[in-house]
Amino acid sequence: MALLLACSSTLVLAELDEQVLGKAGGYPVQRFGPDFSLFKEEFKIGTFSHMEKVFWPRTVKTAAASALPPHESPPPNISYTFEGQKLTVDDLLARQRITGLLILKDGKVILERYQYDRTAAHRLASFSMAKTVVALLVGVALQEGHIASLDDSAEKYAPALKGSAWAPVTIRNLLRMSSGVKWNDKVMPGVITDGARLTGESFYQRGRGGASAVSWVKDVTYPQGSAFNYNSAETFVLGIVLRGAIKQDLATYLSEKLWKPMGAESDASWLIDSSGMEAGNCCLNATLRDYGRLGMLLANDGMWNGRALVPKDFVLDATDPERQADYLKPRKATPYFGYGYQTWLYPYRTRTFQARGLFGQELIVQPDSGVVVVITSALKTADTPGSISTERNTFLGALLTTLGGKVDLYR
Repeated sequence: MALLLACSSTLVLAELDEQVLGKAGGYPVQRFGPDFSLFKEEFKIGTFSHMEKVFWPRTVKTAAASALPPHESPPPNISYTFEGQKLTVDDLLARQRITGLLILKDGKVILERYQYDRTAAHRLASFSMAKTVVALLVGVALQEGHIASLDDSAEKYAPALKGSAWAPVTIRNLLRMSSGVKWNDKVMPGVITDGARLTGESFYQRGRGGASAVSWVKDVTYPQGSAFNYNSAETFVLGIVLRGAIKQDLATYLSEKLWKPMGAESDASWLIDSSGMEAGNCCLNATLRDYGRLGMLLANDGMWNGRALVPKDFVLDATDPERQADYLKPRKATPYFGYGYQTWLYPYRTRTFQARGLFGQELIVQPDSGVVVVITSALKTADTPGSISTERNTFLGALLTTLGGKVDLYR
């Protein structure tokens, strides 16, 4: 009886969410204008899957695409217990406003599901998952000699930052969100925080873009390299530094160094500011399967078909809790996660990490088990509520256990 009640309530919740999110109108895309807001419920599905129609994109081109192979055996029965209820993948999808869920094991598709009339062809918004992509590109630039050292200052490659708080910050401390620069990254409807100002001056194109979007910041709250403070401007600055180092736009660099070599199935898009620079802190849009490819690249420590696309040592520095300073380790950087190079670290002894973005976007990787999980969502709030995070972590633990992974706690 309890299971029937749980299933019934899940179905009701799913139907209510469909209506709130704009099903009757065909999940419309909101037109950009003075009253535009990413928080408008009836436009979230359409807008999050058509960002290049709302804003200004640059294409990340692919070449000879290849399909992800399916797993040979039938999909396993994945269930998890949360708040006294035994729940299924269907329950997770409905309870969490998930637009797409992809599970890979050893590079093969275990499960692929979509909701709200989204399909494998839709380019879904990454929001801050793009931060991890920027970090990977920094690793490539380091390997190619465009960046001499991660301990170089930002202003060495981006002279336009001179006079700002960012100028002396090292690339390594930018990667670690440890600049010490004073910044409020909160995203809330109708509140003009530092993060909201950056959004306006970058991909909303309400400012000049480029370094001017962040060079107004002058204040520092602690010495760089001493404390963690999640800060979207750090990645935006990384984008400025990276572009100065490689002397080309980030979308082209991503295409040539990762997207084409990985055999991405589709072109992606990356939103740009009015100066023509990509918003490095967010705004990459790609198919679920191509996010899965990025996860596979990370699961293989930067290798793809025997070729090192990203240096292995850089990937380990980015994703291994044991390689982090004490203040960045799991349960130290935050009450749960640690932080590497633009990457969140789970408190497991078995290296497990994720890229994550506003409104519930996640790319989760456990290299030892070969498991990659991609979740795209349209949550009610920009930050993921604790109850939703807890349920997702519970589901992840059950999934990893089912697929031969490990969930032994780090501390």
